[in-house]
Amino acid sequence: MNDQPNQHQRRLPQADRGRAQDTTRDDLIIGAALELLGEKGYHSLTMTDVAKRAGVSKATLYRRWTAKADLVADAVATLDPMDPPKYPGTSLRDDLLALLERAGSCDDRPQIVTATMEMARSHPDLYRTLSERYGTFVRLELDKLARQSTNAGGVVLREIELDVLSETVTALLAHYAGPAGGPVPRKLLIRMVDQVLMVLMTGARASK
Repeated sequence: MNDQPNQHQRRLPQADRGRAQDTTRDDLIIGAALELLGEKGYHSLTMTDVAKRAGVSKATLYRRWTAKADLVADAVATLDPMDPPKYPGTSLRDDLLALLERAGSCDDRPQIVTATMEMARSHPDLYRTLSERYGTFVRLELDKLARQSTNAGGVVLREIELDVLSETVTALLAHYAGPAGGPVPRKLLIRMVDQVLMVLMTGARASK
């Protein structure tokens, strides 16, 4: 989590009068919400459960968030973006596959997957936010690999081409993950690299 002010966009503002609220309880509540989100999923999570896990009263919780959707939205927004993979550096193809293996796996971000899939229909604004965070991660990493490829004599990609490339990757990964958001099989990731990414980034399919 970060320590930026106003990081909890849907949290109720503190009252002008009365005792100042203990902001450390915000972090306790957010942490409890994330734990329960991963354990129980969005629909089974209750505000009572969150208050109990955080060790605060329900009154303390409701003075900060009155709706479960708002609390979960703020909680998920505190999660750090995905970490870049350890690239083998043996070839562009191998590095692209390493990126897709990281981006196509939900094992290290169960809270994000759960919240996205279960809240997508009723809370499209949160779904868009999470999708944008995911797309930004993919775009930054593809840009990094494209620059390395260019420095090694590869094709120079324009910004708009990288945008289209990252959007294509994000869309294909979402398609292959399916509605449940499961990990994408490696054989499909290899197909994406060989038949799509290598073609778009080098103009030729990967040699086997």
